[in-house]
Amino acid sequence: MTKTDDCVCSIIDIAPTISELIDVPLPGADGVVIPEMIDCLQRCDRLILIIVDSLGYLTYQRLGSAMPHVSGNGTVIRCRAVADHTTPAIASILTGCSPETHCILTDDDVCTSPIKSILERVEECGRRSAVVIANGGAKAMRTKIKLVAGGGDDSDIIAYDAVIAKHSVDLLRHEPALTVIHLRAIDRYAHEGRSFDELMYAAERIDGHIKEICSHIGRGTGVIICGDHPIHGAYAWKGRDVALIAL
Repeated sequence: MTKTDDCVCSIIDIAPTISELIDVPLPGADGVVIPEMIDCLQRCDRLILIIVDSLGYLTYQRLGSAMPHVSGNGTVIRCRAVADHTTPAIASILTGCSPETHCILTDDDVCTSPIKSILERVEECGRRSAVVIANGGAKAMRTKIKLVAGGGDDSDIIAYDAVIAKHSVDLLRHEPALTVIHLRAIDRYAHEGRSFDELMYAAERIDGHIKEICSHIGRGTGVIICGDHPIHGAYAWKGRDVALIAL
């Protein structure tokens, strides 16, 4: 793993960076391209963005030993969060806009927002995009793009993430230019006040899902992993940054 601790970008810079990597215009973004990510990934034919809920930068430092695939192969950058909750944070990741600009606070707002995500911009260019996300977000995104899968029952969050990973592999068969995947076990375990060992277990399972997803991609496909917001609950370690990782 390569660390670039001195680089502090923002999650609103992720979509402009994806735009540059896969050559898809993203007008109106508040963010800018992250040069370090361009250097790591070069220009890609396809890209996978995996959002790991609550993967704060310091959280990643503490859980890294449970994520050998990611930590052993990735370049990690400190990335500033812009929201404390998932929906506005993911909206910022996908639009390149601050919450004050996109005003997306709920799944319903996704359906009515005039601001287009990088997923929609990909389809406007005549290419495929795909998203695998919780059922509420999936329902909203089906009004925007074609390749969408929901996560199903999340009463068992470990099983839920496994379903997300399976759907992701299924959608990758369509060879989308951009695939966005949302994994949630770390966030859920933190909210439930689980032990640190259980949090490590959640991280280990997520790492396994990422490894499995990566086993189904070919050359010319880049992988970006990012947190959406810092961790909540008892593990709310100091810091407003999330981890941004290029594989």
